[in-house]
Amino acid sequence: MLVACAWLATLSGVASSEQLPLPPEGEDVVGAVGTTPVRRGQSLLDIARTFDIGHDQILAANPGMNRWVPPVGDPVRIPARYVLPPEPRTGVVLNLAELRLYYFLPRAGVVLTYPVSVGNVDWRTPLGTTRITGKVIDPAWVPTPNIRAEHIEAGDPLPPFIPGGAEDNPLGRHALRLGLKSYLIHGTDESRSYGIGMRVSHGCIRLYPEDIEELYDIIPVGTSVRIIDKPIKAGWRDGILFLEVHRPVERDERFVLPEPNPEELVQLINAMGQDAQFLDQQRIAEAFERGDGIPVAIGSR
Repeated sequence: MLVACAWLATLSGVASSEQLPLPPEGEDVVGAVGTTPVRRGQSLLDIARTFDIGHDQILAANPGMNRWVPPVGDPVRIPARYVLPPEPRTGVVLNLAELRLYYFLPRAGVVLTYPVSVGNVDWRTPLGTTRITGKVIDPAWVPTPNIRAEHIEAGDPLPPFIPGGAEDNPLGRHALRLGLKSYLIHGTDESRSYGIGMRVSHGCIRLYPEDIEELYDIIPVGTSVRIIDKPIKAGWRDGILFLEVHRPVERDERFVLPEPNPEELVQLINAMGQDAQFLDQQRIAEAFERGDGIPVAIGSR
């Protein structure tokens, strides 16, 4: 009990939208979906950052709404309900398909969750299990020859070195080293913060500046990090079975982003449905087709 209280005291500054109670055994869903009105001068991405939601996540939840100039007073859906990633619920779990990081703190009885950017289709973030091997304040950025060549080809040449703490440093002010060579969990500069929650990095994992600062302060070196790619998740909450499906928000004919697999959906529903008294096939089909990442009730025990 004393240990748990100590952890909770450490986490007292975490916003309620990020710190969620861990559900009891047999339960898998945390958080809630809400709405907030657009205020004058707010973009949809400003609202996303306020509620710790990512770029693609807020667009998928509010289809057709202008991301830069949404109508003042209109309700914006805040999709802050999540089916937790497959167990084990320890350390950090990063779900690439979801563009979201989970940090489990079972001693405190909470899970922290943050939107992230991950590698694009040409620089994919690797899957697997690793750990936090170090922590760095004001990391310097030295772009690799391949990254510099890519920017030269795009007409946007990079300097060979950006010092730590510089306003335009894309690594931001805080970084966590991983056991995977050349990969970091890091922040970013303000000009790139609107891209949090997209597949835009060169393989590293980016967070909002305020999120990485918070995570940096509380996560110890040695913490396990599991990187998965699960566009389809299902889980229970209060006797209700929820389905969560993620499709790429913006499709680009230049490359193909990964789509959820119908066979994986069937396998998951068959496994989870063994405990269900009723499954709504129409809602399952709609959730899979919509693919907005918002957990939908599809059955009951």
